[in-house]
Amino acid sequence: MKYPSVQEVIRINHYVIMKYSPDEQIGVKEMNLLESALHRPKQSVLGKDAYPTIYEKAAALFQSLVQNHCFYNANKRTALWSVEYFLVMNGYELTNDQVELERFTVAIATDYLKVADISKWLRKHSSLQEHKG
Repeated sequence: MKYPSVQEVIRINHYVIMKYSPDEQIGVKEMNLLESALHRPKQSVLGKDAYPTIYEKAAALFQSLVQNHCFYNANKRTALWSVEYFLVMNGYELTNDQVELERFTVAIATDYLKVADISKWLRKHSSLQEHKG
């Protein structure tokens, strides 16, 4: 399993701010919260993965990045792009249109969705990447 690094997620945050809202402050507000969010999908309990499936790992990452507010700005956008990146790194892709993805990301922030709910949604709305060759 491949995971995004701290530096990759910081670059994602920088990119989404420059693309969508360049007047906003860029940067990490709470590095410990960012590191915690990125380590969460890798956690184990009694020697077993706390989040055993790709969808549960992605859900834990998504929820943590949205709710931890580790960046000064663009936390939800950074979370969405980071989860998409995580899935792509591991051979999956989200299948929804951008509007639905944004709507779901806001729901994570406002409705405090549980990892199980996020995982279920991700499973329904993603698929293995088709290899072109």
